Amino acid sequence: MREILAYERPDGRIGLRNRVVVISMVSCSNTVVSRIAQATGAIPITHEYGCVEFDEDHKRTKLALVAAGAGPNVYGALLVGLGCEQTSMADVKRAVAGTGKPVEALLIQEEGGSPEAERRGIEIVRKLQAEADAQERVPCSAAGLVVGIQCGGSDWTTAVAGNTAIGAMSDRVIENGGSVLMSEVMGFPGSEHIVAANSVNRKVGLQVLDMVADLRAEYVELYGQTIEEVNPTPGNKAGGITTLVEKSMGNIRKMGNSPVQGVLRLGEPIPHPGLWVVDNRAQGPDPFNVTGFAIQGANVTVFSSGRGSPVGCAVMPVIKITGNPATFRKLESITDFNAGVVVEGKSIPETGADLYELLLEVAGGRATKSELNGNVEYAIPREPARKKHRDCCADGGV
Repeated sequence: MREILAYERPDGRIGLRNRVVVISMVSCSNTVVSRIAQATGAIPITHEYGCVEFDEDHKRTKLALVAAGAGPNVYGALLVGLGCEQTSMADVKRAVAGTGKPVEALLIQEEGGSPEAERRGIEIVRKLQAEADAQERVPCSAAGLVVGIQCGGSDWTTAVAGNTAIGAMSDRVIENGGSVLMSEVMGFPGSEHIVAANSVNRKVGLQVLDMVADLRAEYVELYGQTIEEVNPTPGNKAGGITTLVEKSMGNIRKMGNSPVQGVLRLGEPIPHPGLWVVDNRAQGPDPFNVTGFAIQGANVTVFSSGRGSPVGCAVMPVIKITGNPATFRKLESITDFNAGVVVEGKSIPETGADLYELLLEVAGGRATKSELNGNVEYAIPREPARKKHRDCCADGGV
């Protein structure tokens, strides 16, 4: 069994990073959070929500905020609220503390205003950072890896090289006892029968088919359009992808040859190691899916982009790869791995093995390009309003 140097967490998970985060409870406290983070070098988690939300939307907001503080790569957190928002500071603090992490909280109204809250917040964060700096990496099993797999800004090389390399890497993660999370369910239509056939049993296969059938019906019901009318995107088409079936065939290559263990709602705990599909239907750019993996407890994401993307994540490293050799040469400052060697003749298994070795290096502390460039996106995934109610997520313990 392979080992990595990582941080042991009280709840049994492993952290690949030891970050201190400053989390906004409501959009009104975003500026204070940003200033505390800027003064200390901590990671800010800001958003546009936290008040006057309907139940399902607010449930998602709380789930995402708890996940930001409770994530395996986070040592400790400072929660910052205004004082009259809908989000319950006590609930979020209790849920984060339940994972054994140090968590502090302050309210702008109680501190006397923004400058006072900033000064107090800086003191708290520096204390947490000193504690985090004293913690050392220890040998941990690679079975503790929970890896999100993502693609975005795809072109013709994504299926041929980028996603196939990720698929070979995913098989190695699972062979060594780890877990792999696949989302992007809007990229499944056209290949859902293949995913279903590669499921661990008939029940899981039907879950996959039902998920995609519901997704198709949802588009027509809510928007009067089929999903094929909006996917592939203009960028995909410019990169040589012509239909959603073609795009989906490339999309599922990231899953490798391991059987799908089940379909999880966003925030639902991973029952056991293996390959899992996360039913995250948020519409919008790639940070929504990456944040979805963070909500699921991923400690790293591997992201393939034929055209190139700078996206990172506030609470985990994101390894950026491309299957396009020209993209790698042009965008090496934002890309960690050139899977385009497959296009030039290198074998997929060998390339996947190299990617797995890079994954282990990043797990052990090697900084990714998105980390070096300061990409700390954290976009709370939202789902469209439902004409027919459907639970959007698990309760997340809040």
